[in-house]
Amino acid sequence: MKKYAIIENEKFARINLQNAIFKLRPDYECVFTAETIEDCIDYFSGRPDLQLIFMDIELDDGNCFEIFRSVEIDTPIIFTTAYDEYAIRAFKVNSVDYLLKPLQDSDLERALKKFESHSQGAAPIKAAKSEKEAPKLRTRLLVSNGQNYTFVQDEEIAWFEAEDRYVYIICKNGKSLISDFSSIGEIAAVLDPNRFFQISRSILASIDAIKNVSKYFKGRLNVTLEASEHSKTEVISAARRDTFLEWLGHTHK
Repeated sequence: MKKYAIIENEKFARINLQNAIFKLRPDYECVFTAETIEDCIDYFSGRPDLQLIFMDIELDDGNCFEIFRSVEIDTPIIFTTAYDEYAIRAFKVNSVDYLLKPLQDSDLERALKKFESHSQGAAPIKAAKSEKEAPKLRTRLLVSNGQNYTFVQDEEIAWFEAEDRYVYIICKNGKSLISDFSSIGEIAAVLDPNRFFQISRSILASIDAIKNVSKYFKGRLNVTLEASEHSKTEVISAARRDTFLEWLGHTHK
């Protein structure tokens, strides 16, 4: 069974696409849908078990290419859009096909066959490439301070916080440092995923800094972080809730 996601901000377009996929591939399962960039970043930051993505270009809160600036997505993508001017840009981000609305079953069938052919024939090559290019996990980070450099061990870090053009390191002793990273997603890719979790678009937290987790409305969670006398409360979206709880150690029955 193939698991897929639909990123589409128009409700009826999303329903029609899911129905069309079911008609052509009844063994495919839709496991996630989203209308916003923010929900996509939350979801894909958790590295979900997913084989295919159907993605529209224009979402409720902006252009879908903003997603790729925050998280790395290796999953094949079939773009479904009313705009033909993004085709070249789309094929630079793991695109299998680029379908223009209104979608035709024949076009969708062609795209699915292309995806299936690619996934079967290219799997060994992709696996080897991923193994070769996977970043090495770091246990310390180099931080510049004026003319000097200093090391920060990962066990000293409470959380990372993106604000304006900078990503700050908040240490457990309450000290704040400016990192050389350009995004939270870039840091998350090189740190131990068992120790750090991206709880929102702007926060990557150490499990040691999480002092309280409580239920919030609409399936979301409130997470309180603490570093010395400094504390911060962040909301985890409903889309990230289960992944976060599993990371904490919760097992669904």
